[in-house]
Amino acid sequence: MLIREFRKWWVTISMALMRYMTYKTDFLLTLLAPSLVFILINYNVWNAVYKFQNGSRIGGFSQGDMLSYQCWAFIATLLIRSHRSWNLSEDIRHGRVTAFLVYPFAFWKFHACEFIGFQIIQLCIVGISIAMLTLCDFMTPPTLTCVFTGVLFSLLVSTLWFIFEFTFGLAAFWLEETWIFRYIFQLFAVFLSGFFIPLELFPTIIQRALQWTPFPFLTSVPVHIFMGTYQQSIVYAVSILMGWIAIVILIARIVWKRGLSLYSGAGI
Repeated sequence: MLIREFRKWWVTISMALMRYMTYKTDFLLTLLAPSLVFILINYNVWNAVYKFQNGSRIGGFSQGDMLSYQCWAFIATLLIRSHRSWNLSEDIRHGRVTAFLVYPFAFWKFHACEFIGFQIIQLCIVGISIAMLTLCDFMTPPTLTCVFTGVLFSLLVSTLWFIFEFTFGLAAFWLEETWIFRYIFQLFAVFLSGFFIPLELFPTIIQRALQWTPFPFLTSVPVHIFMGTYQQSIVYAVSILMGWIAIVILIARIVWKRGLSLYSGAGI
């Protein structure tokens, strides 16, 4: 039974990988483009800011610290927030979810396999990006321990991101379009996770308030783990993160059950 279940997961993940790599040119651009875009935009913006400030420290960050932070924020984002479950709501809206109700492979398992397949590709992109940024001297060579710990933690955070997107997609049981929920959440994630501006530059009261939310885990915490500057225990961070994952899974289960009770298979 366990072997049969494993084969279902493996075949579905393999199919997802084949779809992602069908077009070779697009796949090659996917590997190289993120690093190039980051260097042209985000990195150069902060470089210009520090030149305007004559290299003085900003909020305790030297120019080297800030540029290194931005590099690792880019790496963390590749692992955590690159996956998009755009077709999830379409499966519900077009009635394709009916097939999963009779197949011996659940709806959430199929999309989880899509997510895992995408993350395998992202790991390759992250490896290339770290090599490019290090060779171009945009950041100091990282220690293997920090990279290994940061990657594992980021993959765990990406699970939380996937569950959030999955929950938003389930809103298609009630709404024609669900992209607005993802868009709003992504805006909050960009500005409140420390992606553009490190959370250390925020007012103290906002930093304390954000500690009770999942947003710091989406960029700030993984970045400091990569850089080796995380002040808390990794076990503490994992415990808090697992708590948020459990909460969002519970919400997703409630939304799924209530949505399924209203589902009529329209669109088949």
